[in-house]
Amino acid sequence: MDNISIGNEIKDGFERTDKWVKANLTWLSEIETFYRQRATIEKEYAEKMKQLTSAAFKKKAEETATLSVGEKPLVTPGSLESASMVAWNEVLTQTENMAKKRAQLGRDLETRVASEVRSVQERYERLRQRWKQANESLVKAKEKERANLMSKKKAYDEKCQSMENQRAKSEKNSSSKNADRYKKKEKEMYISKNEYIMGLSVANRLKDKYYYQDVPEVLDGLQSVNEAKVSALNGLLLVESYLERQCNENCSRCLKDADGVIKQNIPRLDSAMFVKHNVGGWKEPADFQFEPSPIWHDDETMAVEGDAELEQLKERLGGASLRYERYEQTCTAEKQQVGEVLEERKQVLGGDIGRSVEVRKKDAYLEFEKLLFRSISMLEQFSKDDSERVRSEVEIETIQTATEGKDMTISQKVVQPQKSSRFGLFHHRRRNGAKDTAGNSGNGDSSMSASDLQSVTSSVSKLSLKGAGRTKSRLFGGKAIGRFLSSTGNESRNSSMSNFSSESAESGAGYAKARFPYEAKDEDEISIQAGETLSVLQMDDGSGWTQVHTPDGSSGLVPTTYIEIIPRRTSQTKKVGPQVAPRRHGKKIVYMQALYDYQARGSDELSIKAGDKIVVTSKDDGSGWTEGQLNGSTGLFPTSYAKSV
Repeated sequence: MDNISIGNEIKDGFERTDKWVKANLTWLSEIETFYRQRATIEKEYAEKMKQLTSAAFKKKAEETATLSVGEKPLVTPGSLESASMVAWNEVLTQTENMAKKRAQLGRDLETRVASEVRSVQERYERLRQRWKQANESLVKAKEKERANLMSKKKAYDEKCQSMENQRAKSEKNSSSKNADRYKKKEKEMYISKNEYIMGLSVANRLKDKYYYQDVPEVLDGLQSVNEAKVSALNGLLLVESYLERQCNENCSRCLKDADGVIKQNIPRLDSAMFVKHNVGGWKEPADFQFEPSPIWHDDETMAVEGDAELEQLKERLGGASLRYERYEQTCTAEKQQVGEVLEERKQVLGGDIGRSVEVRKKDAYLEFEKLLFRSISMLEQFSKDDSERVRSEVEIETIQTATEGKDMTISQKVVQPQKSSRFGLFHHRRRNGAKDTAGNSGNGDSSMSASDLQSVTSSVSKLSLKGAGRTKSRLFGGKAIGRFLSSTGNESRNSSMSNFSSESAESGAGYAKARFPYEAKDEDEISIQAGETLSVLQMDDGSGWTQVHTPDGSSGLVPTTYIEIIPRRTSQTKKVGPQVAPRRHGKKIVYMQALYDYQARGSDELSIKAGDKIVVTSKDDGSGWTEGQLNGSTGLFPTSYAKSV
């Protein structure tokens, strides 16, 4: 069956999903009670067994709707019940046919079924509580951001009021002193306005991230808890059936019938039914909008004409660029780690537990639960760092849009806090014997000089914001999520969209080597063998899948974690001469020597390494970039990364 994701299908549905999972976990106590009572009744006559199953039927009838579709479904289920309820109903029905006293069976049922049901309930209740804490943390962060926005709005209003008061004074007394004060108040008001507008952008983007990334991940976590619970319960029910077959061959046919129904209880069926009866009914909260001060009629256009506010934006842009680069690298690494844990979590139980019903070892479930706890912490940290990345990204976008066409090079002396291992916009590893980066003193002071930050602000337009505007997409939702409910008319979001989209095939992905064997499970997938060399057709776009071409001519998707990418050599390594040979006795050739490594980030840039001698084809025009030629390739590189020779 198709994948199903509660996080993708139900918007902002933590409360009802949590209640649904809690109800299903509480239901385990009734199953535990049932088998403990049955262990005692097995020592007696069939009549008592019959009474017990009758009571269980009654309880099931009362709770079927809640356990199947939740307490308050948007669509009433009618006579339908979940696959777990159907399986449970079959177990009770077959139990009515087993009336002979079996003392050993009673002892086995008590120790190997009832006690394990209690253990499953307690373990998964702890997992549910942990997801609840994660959700509370996200809600608290969202409210904190909203309060921060309100404080910026209040500060903006106060600056407007202060400016208006000074204007009134200036009208009464038009001295130069009052005029200067009025101009100062006006500049302060514009700066406060810019802070407020940036706060609006950040708040809106984080709002999107909360509803389209954070909450869905929590809901999928709760879904994993419930599906793992169902899977574990299925295993225990099958164990119970096995014990009964050993003790009573006469009941073999009845128990096989029960097995058949239980084995149809694919854990994802419960999730599918819950989603089908609860999907919809959610409206995305409106974006925050700019609210002008009641005493200063203004619009949401940022103030960029004055020198003071523009200089402040330059410094803000430089700082945001540094933070973005740091968090973009951090989040890319964290995303890869989370993806690996999610894949490991999937494989520890032998594949997707939502697709199959089988008895698995207890150790496998314990390992799965350990990975589930670990993934919660990793997702929390990733969400925190990704929020900072989004914040920096939005600030850069907002400032770049507002200052388009303006020179954003810092012209004043800038005092920056010390940074331990960062130079300009990019992060370096110093080569052995390399000198300190520009602006650093011999005593190890790593504070950025004014020229460094000028280089940052003058070249920030070259920065590629990979995830710009993509906070309304899932990062770990998986492949083809949402197709199950396509017939309901609710358009599924594209879960393959990622804030960290990899380069396309046009960028020259090259080849890959299969690390592990993989067996295709869908039509668009392909099987591979360990050690096989593959051609990469399309890089992972954030969904966790890469499109490859095998030696036998087949093409399809494989999990990215199953292969190792072998990058294609970049153009600067091709040993070809310049397109046009230089004329003899012509213009004197100007060279620059690279001080630091730089990796090209665009088709118009040039990769260089410390020590490379570069032919200058076009000098820096004030943008902070120089055009040069190296190894037959021509492109731009940061001027501050090389020196004239």
